[in-house]
Amino acid sequence: MHIPDNLVPITLLFVAHCLGIVVLGWAIWRAPWGQLWNNRLLNLYCAAVAALLLLWSFNASVQPGLGFHFLGVTIFTLMFGWSLGVVGASLAALGMAVNGSGLPALSLNVLLLGVLPVSISYGVYYGVHRYLPHHVFIYIFLCAFLGSIIAAAVTVLAIVGVLIVSQAYPLPRIASEYLPFLPLYLFPEGFLNGMLATVFIGLRPQWLKTFDEQSYLQR
Repeated sequence: MHIPDNLVPITLLFVAHCLGIVVLGWAIWRAPWGQLWNNRLLNLYCAAVAALLLLWSFNASVQPGLGFHFLGVTIFTLMFGWSLGVVGASLAALGMAVNGSGLPALSLNVLLLGVLPVSISYGVYYGVHRYLPHHVFIYIFLCAFLGSIIAAAVTVLAIVGVLIVSQAYPLPRIASEYLPFLPLYLFPEGFLNGMLATVFIGLRPQWLKTFDEQSYLQR
């Protein structure tokens, strides 16, 4: 799912760099670093970033830029919120770039695999938290399971759109060789995030920043 730098024009890479610097700078500025340090969650955060990088390393590729791997971004966002989610996903994308996807396309991959799914995941959580009853099963199935499916689907379609606009692959080829596998990818992604959310709620609810134990479990 990581886009190599040789598949997109330099103009698009430049625009992605400018936008990526702005968004990442805003996320770093707004991130609650003090809470992360005071609550002794820094080790957990570093371990979660490493797990995200490991998860992204297992990639089933159809063509360069067209592949599937677990995102895991939704549960990461539910654990740390939007700002730290963007920063953590950016660090994972940096690791993948150093590992071979290419540094020139780093900002583009950060936007597509980090900022986009993190924002969608947090948006789903925000809507569910604000407009629906605070029930643990609603949190698991909508915020974690369904939210991760929506985030992964939009991410894949955004990557496809970038590759089509860049004329890296024609639409008929993508539609016949890549998109038919999308449904087979989405359910496992949702299951992974939903399962991890369930485990964390049962064993370590304090690891989920977006999960208010008093509101969800003690009503």
